[in-house]
Amino acid sequence: MHKFFPNRVLPIISCLIFLAACAPFISPFTEEAYKNATTLKARSLALIAKSGQSYSSHRVEVENLLVDVDAAYEYANGLPNNDVVSAQWDTLRNPDGNLLGGFAKRWRNSGTLSPFIREQIEMQVGEAFDTIICVEINKREASVCEK
Repeated sequence: MHKFFPNRVLPIISCLIFLAACAPFISPFTEEAYKNATTLKARSLALIAKSGQSYSSHRVEVENLLVDVDAAYEYANGLPNNDVVSAQWDTLRNPDGNLLGGFAKRWRNSGTLSPFIREQIEMQVGEAFDTIICVEINKREASVCEK
């Protein structure tokens, strides 16, 4: 009986290993996730460029953008095996961070932002979006992302 038990378990373990090997490690490419990232990048950078003007004149635009970024986060977070991308969206939208959420908070609190601050934020936010876009592209087909 002792020798019989391992012979029975071995095929089951082999099947489990095979199934685990076939399971995807990252969610599949979706056109919607890619479109979210590219569209929101363009809108974000356009808004950052306007932050030399008063926050109050762009408040609604900022709020709408942040809601759309939250929606993109929720979409990414709802996809299976998409922890890397949803974490990047969460970092991007964090109001206490140095990316889009932090930019909006800083602009609101300061009223306007200097050209130097705008340039730095634009570079950092652009790179964060590029990371998301690169991961999304690589879900479809492995490629090297250009900087």
